[in-house]
Amino acid sequence: MAALGGVRPPNSGRGQPDVLAGNLAVQVKTRATLPAVLVAALDRAARDAAATGPDAVPVVLDLEAFAALSGRTMDGAECRDADTGLGGVVGDG
Repeated sequence: MAALGGVRPPNSGRGQPDVLAGNLAVQVKTRATLPAVLVAALDRAARDAAATGPDAVPVVLDLEAFAALSGRTMDGAECRDADTGLGGVVGDG
């Protein structure tokens, strides 16, 4: 995937990322339409990155998915590591 500077590994029949880009193991999903909240978050991330500088990369993090995958717990908009307690409040937009 050129946008990430990555490559698509050949299908080996085993579980593997769709794209390898540096230390990112990317799964690519498509759908006909995105939920409005995700469209709004992507738009905001793109605007914020553009205002930050030419090398800024827009990123949207779904806290519910992040919590489920990372072992972090969430209390409202607060995201903390379950083991260390490190983390903090994340802006809601």
